[in-house]
Amino acid sequence: MEDPDYILDISGIEKIDAGAEPEASKRAGDGSGRKCIYILFDCCGCYSHIYINRNGTAYEGRCPKCLRPISVKIGEGGTNQRFFRAQ
Repeated sequence: MEDPDYILDISGIEKIDAGAEPEASKRAGDGSGRKCIYILFDCCGCYSHIYINRNGTAYEGRCPKCLRPISVKIGEGGTNQRFFRAQ
């Protein structure tokens, strides 16, 4: 389609070659330049993101509704997963 009826602009999305793995640092942010992961908090049924701590050893944050704290340690080898569930 040469002239679409709409234009969709999503910041933070980049075109990559099939089979090419984008750098985790490019995928892991929320647009603010800080690395984060996304959490579904079962306690209140809401999503939020939590940021990497200053030491770079864990992602830390709180549920936006009940303020329950959460810490996700960063292990050797890591994962490409960016969405997690806190039970």
